[in-house]
Amino acid sequence: MEDIVRQDEATLRAEASRLDHEHVADVVERLNQHDPETIAALLAGLSDERVVEILDLPEFEDSAEVIANLPRDRVARIIAGMSADRATDLLAEFEEPLRSQLIARLDPETRSAVSRLAAYPEGSAGSIMTTEFVSVPSTWTVAQTLKHIRAVEKSRETIYTICVLDPATHALVQAVSLRRLIAAELDANVLSAGRHRRPITVEPRTDREAVAQLFSKYDLLAVPVVDERFHVVGIVTVDDVIDTIFAESTEDVQKFGGMEALDEPYMDISFLKMMRKRAGWLCALFIGEMLTATAMQHFEHELERAIVLTLFIPLIMSSGGNSGSQAT
Repeated sequence: MEDIVRQDEATLRAEASRLDHEHVADVVERLNQHDPETIAALLAGLSDERVVEILDLPEFEDSAEVIANLPRDRVARIIAGMSADRATDLLAEFEEPLRSQLIARLDPETRSAVSRLAAYPEGSAGSIMTTEFVSVPSTWTVAQTLKHIRAVEKSRETIYTICVLDPATHALVQAVSLRRLIAAELDANVLSAGRHRRPITVEPRTDREAVAQLFSKYDLLAVPVVDERFHVVGIVTVDDVIDTIFAESTEDVQKFGGMEALDEPYMDISFLKMMRKRAGWLCALFIGEMLTATAMQHFEHELERAIVLTLFIPLIMSSGGNSGSQAT
């Protein structure tokens, strides 16, 4: 038995070593093929930084169940290292009292950021934004700004958009792209790298679909989220918007197919939950079919005189798409 345990441990260490050198997207794809206990054992052999990279990808499945198998102190360190928006989503998956225990172990800054993000309604810009962004006062030069970016880049989700703030009021003055900043003169004011127009912003309660439309319209990499005083409370990045587009598209397709949107993978959802998702739609279709049958009874004599018309009934019903086929 001991030999088997040592062999399994050696296999896990070898697998963890391979995962440590692969692209994080490939790592997530491979981990999703294992059960949560095995994944937790593999993550135990990786550094905190590597685990944070993995958990920060929304494609990673069963995140909460996986890290629940790790030591609580390490889980707190990992959550603190994650982007604020992903950490908030992850904590929301835990049940009480575990959620409160983990939040209590977080440092004050992370705990405050998670609490603020959790307060915004689901589907709003505030719920998908991150509070980790680069901001500098409008009195700085381009050289000072670039030096600051190099100093903080590891702790920021993105550095491609820099928020330039009024040094007195801390209100947003301009949003400068890193591309224009690199091309500007080093001794010039940071505002010289801007486009000298009012920055494109959204409010925390703006619907995420409207935010996605802004990204598409203006070809943005990030958009600042501002409050009523024009203070930046966070930014929405393009990867968050891509996730939103996929989620909304999936929901629309599921509704088009005659069911409520599923909140978990199709192959993982239970039979009873699937029935609850479809029951309302199928009842509505059944009622519609009864009305159709009533109408056909009303024209029964006409159908008897031209029996060939009945051949077109299935074709007409199927032309209604998925709902017509289900009603048939």
